[in-house]
Amino acid sequence: MKVYSQGDQAIVVSLRGNVTSKATQRLLVLRHYLNEQNYSFITEIVPTETDMLISYDARMMMKQLNITSPFVYMKALIEGIDLSEEKWKKQRRCIKVPMYYGGVHGPHLESVLEELEMTEEDFIARHLAGDYFVSMMGYSPGFPYLSGLDPTITVKHTAPHKRLIPAGSVILENNKCGITTTETYEDWLVIGWTPLQLFDPMKKDFALIELGDYVKFDVLQEGSER
Repeated sequence: MKVYSQGDQAIVVSLRGNVTSKATQRLLVLRHYLNEQNYSFITEIVPTETDMLISYDARMMMKQLNITSPFVYMKALIEGIDLSEEKWKKQRRCIKVPMYYGGVHGPHLESVLEELEMTEEDFIARHLAGDYFVSMMGYSPGFPYLSGLDPTITVKHTAPHKRLIPAGSVILENNKCGITTTETYEDWLVIGWTPLQLFDPMKKDFALIELGDYVKFDVLQEGSER
């Protein structure tokens, strides 16, 4: 684990290496611990796949804690936290996402199949078999980036043109899968769509899927909705 300064009022915790559920879990343990301690000088915590940005109020720290270096204090604080502590571990949660493949719901699936030289049945079977881990949230509120895509169905390019993509679209982006939560204009490869509402701005807990969750897809047939 590497801890370094990001400007004069932020610190970055970097686990580096490959993106794994274990690495992300360690960052979630750290975030949970800091939130539980409710430090008044910590203003924001932003986790990514293998890094976490922690912003703090340097002036408040120097005044309240009588210290000369907020960075040195934060570095010592973070390095002293046991990230393997059992009581802070997040319970594994798996969200089932029903989806339609191809057709009007997945306009790029046909071209993806041609490129991979694969049948639709084979592609769907491989996509459904994935044990997806939410390694990062971003782009729009509640938007999950899913690691764990089968390498044999990875497509390392985007669509030739940008288009309007509805909320609930299941997209491919390099070695990841994602689910749009708002209507957006992008060049992602859209392979399907889910009727599941992942983002509800009217709820306090507005995101159905959270960082650290697991996702399993389930196929829907036309005319059915679960």
